[in-house]
Amino acid sequence: MDQTSSTTKIVHITVTNGYDLKGFKGDTPVTFVRAEFNQTVLGDSSKVTVSPEGTAKYNFTSNIDLSPDGGGALDDLAHKPLFLTVTEVLPKEKKQKDEKTLILGQAVVDLLPLLEGEESFETTVPLHPVPGSPLETPLPGSKQCSLDVKVFVAEPLLTPAQVSASNLLKVTLEAAYSVPESFIPVGAQQNYMVGLQVSSVGEKDYTMIFKNGNLKLGGEKEPVPRPKKWPIANILAPGASNIPDEFIVGVPMRKKKENSTTLRTGNLGTKPNARRRGLSGIWKAAASSILLPLQDR
Repeated sequence: MDQTSSTTKIVHITVTNGYDLKGFKGDTPVTFVRAEFNQTVLGDSSKVTVSPEGTAKYNFTSNIDLSPDGGGALDDLAHKPLFLTVTEVLPKEKKQKDEKTLILGQAVVDLLPLLEGEESFETTVPLHPVPGSPLETPLPGSKQCSLDVKVFVAEPLLTPAQVSASNLLKVTLEAAYSVPESFIPVGAQQNYMVGLQVSSVGEKDYTMIFKNGNLKLGGEKEPVPRPKKWPIANILAPGASNIPDEFIVGVPMRKKKENSTTLRTGNLGTKPNARRRGLSGIWKAAASSILLPLQDR
């Protein structure tokens, strides 16, 4: 959706500290943080040596430019998180020219509070290990690795009047039932994508895209509650794909014909009859969109 004004607004993000860190080559690795938003690298921190206690002081600031002429838009903040990736810089070996690095973990920061009128907030976010990372095995007596993050804007992105007059549309796509058997991949496992067109008065329709759907045989039950996932591909750490504090809780839904193909959105629960038949496509993804009054678009 369009910006609320023609002026560029800047979101400042500062990563202050990292906790309970360790590396592939010991407990005091040299590390740096990379900030990314909307598939764009915002910047890298300086290289910092982790203390024997597992603490790193990054004090690294990056910015998101919200501009009608490029960069991000307000609506991106509603359904795209900030990614913070911590990488270890390996010690150089003899005759080694290029620096080698290994990714340790990835954290996500939900920027939605900025669309609810907040000018700043602070949060401690878990640093989810990538597969094979030493962070999968915490230090003795330590908690999960984490990062301290501060988010700040010079002025609210939305005025109180805009906040009260706008709506936040949230859509959760959980599953499509009784999909055609032609969906069964002949070779390697495939991912499936769903597009949902949302009508918007006075401007072009908005399309929500849900990625990373996978097939499951009928009869496989999903645990309840289970986390909702960001509708974004290529997330490095499996735990980082989960939306913080958002869960599918399993609210019952009305029974439909067993042979029909059904699509479920929202916080919907199990559908035993359909799950016993054929295949289902599983997404468990959620997306959000900020809907502003016409005069503010």
